[in-house]
Amino acid sequence: MLRAAKPARRVVIAQAIALLRHGVRPRLPAVWVLSLLVCHCPPMRQCWRLRIGMMMIKLLMSSRWYLWFTFSILITSIGSGLTAVAVFGALSKTAANPSDFALTFSMSVVPTLFSSEIGKYLGKWYRPFSVLIAAEIAGALSLLLPFYALETANVQMLSMALALPGLCTGLAVSAYHLINKRGFGEADYLHLARIETITFSAIAIVGTGIGGVLYPLLSSLLYFAIDALSYLLSLACLLYARSLIVDAALDRIDQETVVKLRFFSLRPDKKAILMIMPMLTLIAAPAMALLPVKGMEFNDFNVLGLIINPVLILLFARCLGQLIGPLLTSQSMVDRVFHSAPGKSLLGLGFFLMYLFAFYTRHLPLLILAVILAHVFSNILFAVSYSTMLTYFSEDEIGAASVFSYQSTTLILALMSLPPGFYANQYGLVSAMLIFSFPAVILMMAVFGRLKPGPELSVIS
Repeated sequence: MLRAAKPARRVVIAQAIALLRHGVRPRLPAVWVLSLLVCHCPPMRQCWRLRIGMMMIKLLMSSRWYLWFTFSILITSIGSGLTAVAVFGALSKTAANPSDFALTFSMSVVPTLFSSEIGKYLGKWYRPFSVLIAAEIAGALSLLLPFYALETANVQMLSMALALPGLCTGLAVSAYHLINKRGFGEADYLHLARIETITFSAIAIVGTGIGGVLYPLLSSLLYFAIDALSYLLSLACLLYARSLIVDAALDRIDQETVVKLRFFSLRPDKKAILMIMPMLTLIAAPAMALLPVKGMEFNDFNVLGLIINPVLILLFARCLGQLIGPLLTSQSMVDRVFHSAPGKSLLGLGFFLMYLFAFYTRHLPLLILAVILAHVFSNILFAVSYSTMLTYFSEDEIGAASVFSYQSTTLILALMSLPPGFYANQYGLVSAMLIFSFPAVILMMAVFGRLKPGPELSVIS
């Protein structure tokens, strides 16, 4: 392998081998060495998943401000996971109906409809990082509502408990996407989509995992003190990330630029991008709202002396699938799926079929596997949606485009979460999926059959 390599590459490979096998400190930074090794060694070049991981690491390490920015979002996601675990865990211990779970899920997203619009207009007077910092402070204060709900153990209060944290989440939407658009170029957009998914999947992988362990062991006061600490740590990372920014244009105020998108006047490719997540959400909303109800069919079980609630296991499985999906994508896959109406529709159909099976089966391992696969399918679509949005929409448009997608998705979640819950009270989960999600699959096929992007991916500057 060394003989076949060019002279310049031999040094890189030799240093990487020394690093990996003998513990010798190389003259180049470790991340550079490993990245170049992946790019220049044919056997490792074939392992495209390893290349994807190294490219993401290079992206993080090449921009110190973005590394700390990502840490901030990651820690916030963990805090959100802790909050959700406490609320749904407490709700599962009460005599809650499927409609109560659906209402809780709906109330966690409805406030973001209004706060995301407020966040978009705050960008007219405040810097993006300032908006994010304000959202973190408000998020820490918003924990008072779920803390009070757990202390009272009232089903109605628990159903409303996630409303304030959701309101604070929406404030950050426009600023977050605008920073990503300004900070990177087209070649990085797919990696940004993967990184975003990984950070938000930490809600389950870390947040739900830690929450599932700590929730039965700690008092509500101590539990939410740890939750509030996560917001303060995230705030510290955000402040440090802003201090590392060299390009002042990244955090500037655009007073003259508040773009309003008129959907029906957009080109078909932009319409298709904005419709991916709403169409997927029409299919997914009933499943996501009713998933905790399925967990209540199983008894708690003991793992290493810890009592594990099946509801929390299913929430964990959901976000594990969200983590895996984008890691399976490549830029060529994104292009193929985006330009293929059947490709997008088949992923939506796959999500529906997996949840239909999940709500039918009585075996917990099969249920967990079906939930993971469903969210692998849905988050491949998410990666397609996010990376193409950053590519097709200009810097002036990206804030409005991200808010449009977020608000339409949130509105659908809010409207389509409650009816399946009330219907499932009487007729069961499988019937609710067939009545509410299957027509959405047909609608998705029809919409993407009409909205056909051009054959080439064009960047709008």
